[in-house]
Amino acid sequence: MSLSFAATLTKPKSLKATESISRRLPFLDRTRGLIMIFMALDHALYFWSSGRINNEGLPLLIKGVVTFNPLGISSALALTVMFLSSICAPGFFFIAGYVLALSIKKRELKGLSGASINQHLWRRGLLLIAFQVLIASPAFNLPLLLQAKSLSILTWGTFFSMSVLSTFGIGFFFLSLGRYISPWKLFGISGLLYLLSQLFLPSLTSNYPFHQSIVQAWQAILVLPIPYSPGALVNNNFPIIPWLLPLSLGWLYGHTYAQQRGIAYEARRFAVSGFSSLALFFILRCAGIGDYLLPNGTFQGFFGLSKYPPSPDYFLFYLGIVFLLLYIFYKLPQTSKIGRILENFGRVPLFFYNTHLWLYAAIPALLSNFNGHSLTFGVAVWLLGLLILYPLCQGYSSWRSSAKNLIPRSNFIHRPKLARRKACTANVHFWKGLR
Repeated sequence: MSLSFAATLTKPKSLKATESISRRLPFLDRTRGLIMIFMALDHALYFWSSGRINNEGLPLLIKGVVTFNPLGISSALALTVMFLSSICAPGFFFIAGYVLALSIKKRELKGLSGASINQHLWRRGLLLIAFQVLIASPAFNLPLLLQAKSLSILTWGTFFSMSVLSTFGIGFFFLSLGRYISPWKLFGISGLLYLLSQLFLPSLTSNYPFHQSIVQAWQAILVLPIPYSPGALVNNNFPIIPWLLPLSLGWLYGHTYAQQRGIAYEARRFAVSGFSSLALFFILRCAGIGDYLLPNGTFQGFFGLSKYPPSPDYFLFYLGIVFLLLYIFYKLPQTSKIGRILENFGRVPLFFYNTHLWLYAAIPALLSNFNGHSLTFGVAVWLLGLLILYPLCQGYSSWRSSAKNLIPRSNFIHRPKLARRKACTANVHFWKGLR
């Protein structure tokens, strides 16, 4: 359902129209839903099966020489899972930045102060870090704990085991500061930091073992993905600086969305971005540039890209696919059953993430049998888990919508006069295609 919205000073109904604008963009939810399904596949196999490929490209220091884990030889199914799961992180970060930019713009149009917007970002960031430390990381560490059969394994490194959610949280802090400069400058800063992190990565890896624990912790948080070690003060496979790049890119796309041209123009922009990104990837990859894992003449070697840390080729290839997925799901009819299923998952990403980890980890934990099955069996477990997750996500989404509807809409009435005046005088063609 398409809306074209214009609010004017002389029309009192403009305020009502502003408040009734839907927050959902179906093609974003569909793409995010598919990404989450691929993520669930990767994590189901992490807990249930052996033979899964992980830690692609993780930098190691062997006899004083920095090297990167090769992918090795594995089955076609393992390579397929690696390919599908590698889409997830770049897609998550890009869509998060995009949606957050639209959300902030909407809050500004409503007349909310900069301080309240920053408070919102900081609260969300702290909540994501708490979810990582208290919910997500304990699920990932269950195999380690049960294999050790001792609580002595519970160290600071086990507790401060950071990953995607904590990187999102710190990224929100970064965006709260980045609001005060143009999105182009913010993307430029994140791109410069990313390139510097890649340039100094060998030196950082070589010196990491000789630094004090607190310095190692900051390196792991900011720059260096490290092999998991309970003896470390902080473990982190998603350092903040490399992953700020797709987050700030989504922020840039969200802020530069041409509102007057509508969603159809935005979808075409995604298509052009996707083909351009993939074309540049193939040029660089054929030239042997842009990745720590060099192509070796095989199909597996050509598409075996470094994820830890994310290389330029990795970002170009998988963000290109994400762009094309956004375009494809825009073209998918609104009545599509597949689209509705994906939207159901994509509307509640945080609920899905925390729930699916414990869903797939619980039974192997109870049976003390992690990684005891084939990849094919793990795929069957993944499908069964999706059947369980679907009604859970649907119920949570309905509950959340009901809870929001019960909140009194008196906030606007009690805002300062200046804020109300700013909201009422907004003359904007808001995002077409919102439902």
